[in-house]
Amino acid sequence: MLDKQQHEENDQILLSEEQYHRISAELDSLRSKINSQMLLFGDMNGQLISRKGDMPGVDLSILTALISSDFSATSEIAKILGKKNHFHLHFHEGSNRNLYISAVVPQLFLAVIFDTSVTLGMVRIFTKKTIEKINEIIDSGHRESIKYGDIIDSEFKSFVVEGLDKILS
Repeated sequence: MLDKQQHEENDQILLSEEQYHRISAELDSLRSKINSQMLLFGDMNGQLISRKGDMPGVDLSILTALISSDFSATSEIAKILGKKNHFHLHFHEGSNRNLYISAVVPQLFLAVIFDTSVTLGMVRIFTKKTIEKINEIIDSGHRESIKYGDIIDSEFKSFVVEGLDKILS
């Protein structure tokens, strides 16, 4: 499984269409298990990648940007407190709805909006399992891109060597 530290914070994660659909299926499964009102899967730049559920009247772009800003703010708090690791979980308790946010990898987060009838423990357990599955999906794509990159590097190297041989002979 992908360690959260394997992907540096500045690395960009690109999801293939297949990865996106597999992650989307995991989010559907999570939403049905915990009966959440909405799930948001986004990046730390504030870009929404996927949403499951709906909350009329909520501006999703603003909400996603605020969630990513929340991670940035708590990252700075962690530095001030002398913590080397970031806070990976955030929980905001409301009178009608709760918000549970977890880092997937340093660049991605999963936010779960659920009403107060759903227990936090259930949300934590099922969200953690879903994040593990998402990490496996991202990791499998990472391995495939490395293999593809090795092929390209090998082909490019032989192309350059052949070209140089032609020029120099």
